[in-house]
Amino acid sequence: MTGRHAAARRTRGGTWRPGVLALVGALGLMGGLGTQAYWNDQATVTGTAVTSGTLDLLVDGQQGNPSTYAWSSLSMTDMAPGESKAGTITLSNAGTTPFTVSATATASGNLDPHVTARVVLAGSATTDTTYPRQETCTGGTQTFNDTLGNTGKSVISSTSTMAAGASLVVCVSLTLATNAPNSMQGKSYTPVFTFTATQAAS
Repeated sequence: MTGRHAAARRTRGGTWRPGVLALVGALGLMGGLGTQAYWNDQATVTGTAVTSGTLDLLVDGQQGNPSTYAWSSLSMTDMAPGESKAGTITLSNAGTTPFTVSATATASGNLDPHVTARVVLAGSATTDTTYPRQETCTGGTQTFNDTLGNTGKSVISSTSTMAAGASLVVCVSLTLATNAPNSMQGKSYTPVFTFTATQAAS
């Protein structure tokens, strides 16, 4: 072997055999290759922004919260027994989140036990200016027809889902009973409706 000096080893028969140390040295060089580093690289990825939606119920284009919206179309003066008044409001989804709407109502004033409130979804209000005035809600789906009282009654359990930009007309008629006693002259009645929008279930 040119250029190398191998240690000799004596065999049992007394003969020296060169080359064993040269083989050990070659294995050592091969083992050293395993300590070298591999190339590597990194990449950083940033997610785009996540924003929350909005849930916004409007009544005739108004907020109705925190200030109370006055339902002027449901007002009537000098109501006599047997007369009725009807009016509509439009609920709309001005946010980005679909929702359903429920409603409760109360009434104050001495006339309360003698006035029947009728609630109709997607109904229209008739107009009558001659005595005895007989206005009502036509079409749509009736959800309530009773006196209100002051404890809060459910007048709309739940509407169908209203998508963003959708609207729904609610019609209400108020009728003073024909048998309202004489003592109810000059008395008042004020209904209060609370509409609640709730995020629609997925």
